[in-house]
Amino acid sequence: MGTLIIVLTAVLAVFVLLGGAWFAVDSTMRVRRFARSTDLVPGRPGRAPAEWRTSDAPEAVTHRRVRYAIATVHENPTLTSTPTVSAALTRLDDEVFALDDRLIAAASDPQDPDALRRIGFAVDELEALAGRLAYASPQAAEPIIDTAIAYLRDPVERPDTDDDRDND
Repeated sequence: MGTLIIVLTAVLAVFVLLGGAWFAVDSTMRVRRFARSTDLVPGRPGRAPAEWRTSDAPEAVTHRRVRYAIATVHENPTLTSTPTVSAALTRLDDEVFALDDRLIAAASDPQDPDALRRIGFAVDELEALAGRLAYASPQAAEPIIDTAIAYLRDPVERPDTDDDRDND
């Protein structure tokens, strides 16, 4: 009986190790595939210069932040659970394309440094959106997305909400 328990434990351990290895390899392949793609939104190629995929220029880094932020938002299964939330996600995707177009235009016109700064505020909002949607119900997700869309259209600097001056 003791040998059977040892064998079953060893077989279980092998399955757990194989599952972990498969997960690691699959995740790495997905991340690399997305990193090599030109998709701004998953499944929809962007219009940014191809060299932005690997460039260290601030505009290129901002573009990659947009790509990864919207990809993270798309990982939320709640956002495809109802037609109204799916429509809100489509509107968000369209606004992300408009934001990226503004980024491309700002990169080619260095006369307006405030444009890049405002785009940075919008990207911060997009990065925070995934967290706000993480546990939102489908009913709550649509207004959250619509609020984010409105902010992406006209981003302004927000006061630092993490800075609690009353808590010394």
